[in-house]
Amino acid sequence: MITRLSKVLGFLLGALSALALVLGLYLHASWDGKVVRRDLARQVRERTARPLAMEGTPRLAFRPWPTVVIEGLALGEREAPGIPLRIGRVEAGVALLPLLRGRLELRSLRLSDLDATLVRSHDGWSLSDLNRGLRLESPWPFEVRLEQVALERARIRLRDDALGHALTFERIHLVTGSLQAGSHGRVRAEASLTEGPGAASGGLTLDLAYLLDNKGYDIESATLGFRGDAWGATSVDGDLQIRSGRGDQGSALALQGIVLQAKGRLGTGKLQLQASAERLASQNDALALQAIKATLQLVDGNARTDASFETASIAPRTPDFPGEPLRATFRSQGGQRLTSGQLNARIAYRPQHGRIELDAIDARWRSAAPGAPEGAWTATVGGSAASSLLGGRVDTRLQVRVAESAMQFQASYEQSRSVPWHFTVDADRIDTGRISKALGLEGAGAMLAPIARLHGDGQLRIAALRIGPLQGSGVSAQLQTGDGAVGFDSLALKAYGGDIAGSARYETANRSLALDSRFTGVELAALAQDLKRNWPLRGSVSGRWSVQANGPDWPAIAHSLSGEGQFTLRPAQWTGLALDDFLRAVRPALKDRGAAERRHAAREQQAFEEFGAHCRFGGGEADCSELAGRTPWARIGGGGKVLLADGRLDWLVRTAVQSQGPIPRDLIGLRGVTVPVRISGALRDPRYALDWQAAPPRPAPLRAKPVEKTPEAAPDSPATPSAAG
Repeated sequence: MITRLSKVLGFLLGALSALALVLGLYLHASWDGKVVRRDLARQVRERTARPLAMEGTPRLAFRPWPTVVIEGLALGEREAPGIPLRIGRVEAGVALLPLLRGRLELRSLRLSDLDATLVRSHDGWSLSDLNRGLRLESPWPFEVRLEQVALERARIRLRDDALGHALTFERIHLVTGSLQAGSHGRVRAEASLTEGPGAASGGLTLDLAYLLDNKGYDIESATLGFRGDAWGATSVDGDLQIRSGRGDQGSALALQGIVLQAKGRLGTGKLQLQASAERLASQNDALALQAIKATLQLVDGNARTDASFETASIAPRTPDFPGEPLRATFRSQGGQRLTSGQLNARIAYRPQHGRIELDAIDARWRSAAPGAPEGAWTATVGGSAASSLLGGRVDTRLQVRVAESAMQFQASYEQSRSVPWHFTVDADRIDTGRISKALGLEGAGAMLAPIARLHGDGQLRIAALRIGPLQGSGVSAQLQTGDGAVGFDSLALKAYGGDIAGSARYETANRSLALDSRFTGVELAALAQDLKRNWPLRGSVSGRWSVQANGPDWPAIAHSLSGEGQFTLRPAQWTGLALDDFLRAVRPALKDRGAAERRHAAREQQAFEEFGAHCRFGGGEADCSELAGRTPWARIGGGGKVLLADGRLDWLVRTAVQSQGPIPRDLIGLRGVTVPVRISGALRDPRYALDWQAAPPRPAPLRAKPVEKTPEAAPDSPATPSAAG
C-alpha cells in the first residue's frame, strides 16, 4: 500500500514538474520585454509627468517563481533635469496563473542599490506626486498583492528645507512581511546614518510589528535603536520603544507608551538619559505630545550632575496663545562645590513655523559648599528658545546675569550651513573671576567649554572685561569655535592706556592659550599695579608677540610659555639705578678692571628716550638677546634671561658713553668707553656689578703720538676706549 502511494505521489510530482517546465518555456517564448518597458514608462509619465528610463529590457526569470528583472531603472524630474530616484536592480515576483492570462500580479518586490533624494519645501515633499499617481483610480496594467518588500544596499537622503534639517541613510537593508489588508507582519531594517542634526552619525536598527487593514495600520510594537554620536555626545547607545500606535493612509499617526533610554559619553563623563511620553499625535504637520518626563545623569570622576524635565504636554498653539508650563531642575556636585538650578518656562508647538518654542524662560543657578545653606541665586537667565522637530534649526535669545556680570547671548543653528552655529555675545560687563566663583567653575577657560564643542562662528562685544587681575574695555572679536577650541580673530581692546589688536585661541583639553597680537601705548606701571608686581622698568610699551602657554596658575603658565616677542618703550624709566651715579661710583675700578658693585636704590631713576628688547620664551625663561636703550648721552646694549616663575633676571648690559651729547661734566673723560654691567637677582631688588669677563681683552700698548690736550679730555682716563656693544 505504501509503495503504491509513493508511486502515485512520484507520478504527480513528475507531472507537475513537467507542467511547470512547459509553462516556463511558454512564458519565455511569449514574454515581450519591450512591450512591458514601453507600457510601464507610458503609465508613469501619464500619472506623474516624470520620465522613466531603463538600461535594459525587462526580462522574465524563474527563482523559482516567475520574476520580472529590470536592470538600471531611473526616474527623472518633472520638466527639469535631474534624477531623484535610481535603482540598480528591480526584482518583482509575479503570480504564475495571472501571468498565463496576460496580467502581472506583483507578489514580492526586491530593490537593490536604490538611491533616492527627497526634498521637502513649503509645497510638500518631492516625489509625493509619484505616490499620488500610484493611487489614481484608472487601472494599472498590473495588480499589487505584495507578500514581501526588500531593500538591499539602499541610500536615501531626506532634506527638509521647511524645518532646516537633512538626514542621509546609507547601506539600508530592509525586509517587510505581507502588505495586504488583514495581514500581520514585521518590518526589520538596519542602516547607517551618515548625516543628521547635531552632526549625528551611527548605526540604526528597526523592528516593528504591524497589522494592516483597508483604512490604515496598527503598530503592535516598535523598537528603534541607535549606536553612534550626536549633539556632542559620543558612543551613544540608545533605544526608542513604542508600545502601540495607529496610522491611516494619509499623514495621521498616533503613538502610545513612548520610552527612550540612552547612554554614552559627554567629554570625559558618562551620560545616561531616560525619557517617556504617554502619547504622540501628528497630522498635517501638527504635533502633540502628552505627559512628558525625562531624567539625565552625567558622571565625570567625582563630579555628578542630575537633571529632570517635566511638562503636561507640547501641543499646537497659535502665536497668540501661550504654551503649557514646563519645569526642569538640575543638581551637580563635584569637589568642594554643590551647584543646583531650576528652569521654568512655557512650551508649545507652533505648526505655522514647524518648531517647538520655549517662552518666558526663567532659569536660576546657585553654588555652595556641600552641607552649607544654598543661599540666594547667583545666576539668572531669561529669554526664549526655539527648535525644529529634529533640531535642524535652533534659535536662542537669552539675557544672562551672573554676579555683577550681564550679557545678551544669541545663538542660531542650521544644519544645512557649512558652519552650522552662529553666536552673538554682547555684554556690558564680564568679570570671569566672579563668574567662575559663582558657578563653581575652574577658571575663565571653563566658561568657554560649552561652545568649544560646537562648530560655529560669531561676534563678541564686551564693554568692560576683567580676567583675574587684568582688565580691559571695548573688546571686540570674531569667534571661531569647534573641535574643543575657541578662536578670537580680529581681536581688539583697550587696556592700560593702550590698544591691543590681533588674535587668540583657547583649547579646552589642555587649557592652552595662544596669542598673536600687536600692542601700542600700554602703560607698564598700571599693568604692574594690577598684577601686584614691583618691576624696575616703567613706560609706555609697544610691540608684538606670538606666544602660547597652558596651565591653571602662573607658575604652570610660566614654565609652559613659548614663542617670541618684540617690546619697545618710548619713553622708559628704570627705577633703582641712575647711570651717571653708577659710573661715578665704579669709575675707580675702570682703570685696572677691578670689581665694583652697587645695590638697587629705589630713590634713583634713569630715563631712557627708548628701551627695547627681542625676547624668546621657553623652558620657563625669557631669553632677551637683543636688549637696547638710549639716553641723550649714553647707549646700552646686551641681553640676558629672565626666570619667569620667580621673577629673577640675569642680564649683561654694555653701557657706552657717547662722544657727543649732554654728558655730565665729570664724566666727559669716559666718552667712547664701554662699561660691562651684570644685572642679576630678583626683579624687585636687582644688584649691579662690573663684569670684566664679558669685556673685550685689553689691546696691546702702542706708542702714542703726542697730541694736544683738549679742554674736555680727562688727563687720567681710566680705561681704554672700545666700541659700544
